[in-house]
Amino acid sequence: MIIHNVRQGTEEWHQLRANHFTASEAPAMAGVSKYTSRAELLKQKYTGGIPEVSAAQQRIVDRGHAAEAAARPVAEKIVGEELYPVVATSEAHSHLLASFDGCSMLEDVIWETKLWNQDLAAAVRANDLPEHYLVQMDKQLLVSGAEKCLFTCTDGTPEN
Repeated sequence: MIIHNVRQGTEEWHQLRANHFTASEAPAMAGVSKYTSRAELLKQKYTGGIPEVSAAQQRIVDRGHAAEAAARPVAEKIVGEELYPVVATSEAHSHLLASFDGCSMLEDVIWETKLWNQDLAAAVRANDLPEHYLVQMDKQLLVSGAEKCLFTCTDGTPEN
C-alpha cells in the first residue's frame, strides 16, 4: 500500500481521485450502487464532470465525519489498537485508490463506517450487509492488503 499525504475532502484528494478507480466507486463499477449507475460513473470518468454536492448532501457528509470521529475510540477498542485515516493506492494495482476511515499501524486491519440509519443498523445486526458495502470493502482490502475490515454504522452516540 502506498500512502498519499492528502486529507479526504481537500482539493488534492479530489485531484487524486480523478485519476484513479476508487473503492467508493466500486459499487457503481459492479452495477450494485444505490447512488450511481455504471453508465453515470463511466461518463464522469471520461468527461471529468463530477456532480456538485448539494448543501443537503454536504450536511450529511459533515454529520458522517462527525460520527466517524466520535466512533473512532469505540472502533479502536474493538480492534485493540489505534486506527488512522489513510488515503492510499495499491502497490500491485496503481490505478486503484481507497480512502480508509481507519487503518492500523501494521496495515492488517482497516475500518469502514457509515452514518447510522435503522435499515443499515438492522443489516449489521443480522450480519447481512447490502452488496454495495461489501464491494467497497473488497476493494479496500485489495488496495490495503489488510487481513480484515471492521464495518460499523453509527451516529457517534453511545446508543447507536
